[in-house]
Amino acid sequence: MANETITYSKNAEGWTSFWSYLPDWMIGLNNSFYTWKNGSLYKHDVNTTRNNFYSVQYNSSITSIFSQDSDAVKMFKTVAIDSNYPWQANIVTDLNTGEISTSFYKDKEGTFFSYIRRYDNTDIDLKSISTQGLGSITSYNTITLTFVFNFDIGSSISQGDTLYIRRGTVSEAQGVIASHTNRTITLVAKVGTFIPTAGDYVFIVKNAQAESYGARGYYMEVELTNSVTDYVELFSISSSVFKSYM
Repeated sequence: MANETITYSKNAEGWTSFWSYLPDWMIGLNNSFYTWKNGSLYKHDVNTTRNNFYSVQYNSSITSIFSQDSDAVKMFKTVAIDSNYPWQANIVTDLNTGEISTSFYKDKEGTFFSYIRRYDNTDIDLKSISTQGLGSITSYNTITLTFVFNFDIGSSISQGDTLYIRRGTVSEAQGVIASHTNRTITLVAKVGTFIPTAGDYVFIVKNAQAESYGARGYYMEVELTNSVTDYVELFSISSSVFKSYM
């Protein structure tokens, strides 16, 4: 854990804040706060640029834990923040992870609201509904980048899905799907080191963000972060939660 400076409030009678700056010395004098760093004296709270200490710009962050009904696995669908600015949200549960970029939020009557998204295909979950097994291929055309099957592969495949080969316990992406029929899949370009051969088991992974369905777990930890240098207020954070039956 990185070193931090913490501050105590006499009015609140408790430790209220964690700060990124690490002074060599500090003192309060005539209702002002002064610190020394590398031989230089600084007076705090005298400029309008937030989170800038000793000419280094930092982010603001706050972490909240959702753990109601702690003995049940739950689905956390959304995050809503009562704030004057949308915060980046990094989400961790005991089972998976997710995120909400500032561009995902919708402003609903002064509250920023968004569905929780999974990270974009960086962590493949073989048990998720966006991962679908197809079966073993019959052949592969190295020129057209076409995978051939001797059975109907169904209609759930979409252009833009990513095709993977599974060998033993190793999964490797082969490329993004350009087109498909009921028995073939053609890629935009070939990636990965595996050379597809007859009998290879393949599966597809849909766009993790577009197919997101929330975060599952006994609890959810949400870290809100922003890099704004102006005044930002945050009053509350909430989530739409229901019991998971999967």
